[in-house]
Amino acid sequence: MWYEKLKYYRPSKKSEVLDLMSQTVAQPIAGGTDLLVQARTNVKRVQVFIQINHLSELSQINFSEGKLTIGAGLTYAAYLEQAKSIFPPLTDAVTQIASPSIRNMATFGGNIVNASPAGDTLPIFYALDAELTLESAQGIRKIPVRDFITGPKKTILRSDELLTEIRLNIPWNYKYSYRKIGPRKALSLSKVAFLGLYLPDNNEIRLTYASVGPTIIRAYEAEQLYREGKSAEILDCIERRVRPITDQRSTAEYRRYLCRALTEEFLLRTAKILV
Repeated sequence: MWYEKLKYYRPSKKSEVLDLMSQTVAQPIAGGTDLLVQARTNVKRVQVFIQINHLSELSQINFSEGKLTIGAGLTYAAYLEQAKSIFPPLTDAVTQIASPSIRNMATFGGNIVNASPAGDTLPIFYALDAELTLESAQGIRKIPVRDFITGPKKTILRSDELLTEIRLNIPWNYKYSYRKIGPRKALSLSKVAFLGLYLPDNNEIRLTYASVGPTIIRAYEAEQLYREGKSAEILDCIERRVRPITDQRSTAEYRRYLCRALTEEFLLRTAKILV
């Protein structure tokens, strides 16, 4: 069997994880909902696993003075139990992930490191300019999520580094629209996922899209058009900005249409912006 030659470690604390990762090429594993599938099918070759889902120091969540800190090992189910009222857009995304059994295992950190263009929580993290904490035995790095993911399944994470925290600045006054369009209501990869965030105090909008490019797309150009009073140009800008492909889930043409339609709905109904 594929797993018979694997080595497996179960450290008792984070510092031991970092020491192990500095000494050998190893793969941290928490929920494993994506990783084990990839290892079994040889999409990702793994010889050494380091179990981390039992480490409480990686699964804390804290909200103070508008700042939300999420431990990378926190499961989606634990988030829904402890913090679902803090930021409804994130809660909407989490409740639409896969199924209850997967939400019991899957973690925020795993979703980020997996770097899927269809990652369910990533549109929220991109819209809020999430900051990631990467730790190794050599020290700590703070990296914006937009710089961390470089392509499909690709990140700047070094082999000796562990993603430990996600930090978000939560706005107190906002309106939003989060939509995930997929072939079914559960256990579904999105055709398109969209977050539109309106911040009236700053006269600002933020627009992010999943499954329409090699990474999550944040439409900075369209956001700038709104700040310049050129709202009528936003929808055409979105159509130019997204980079959808045709695959087994949808066509590029339909995905492009959805991006325009979801953006228009957000602008007209949620933000009350004429386009």
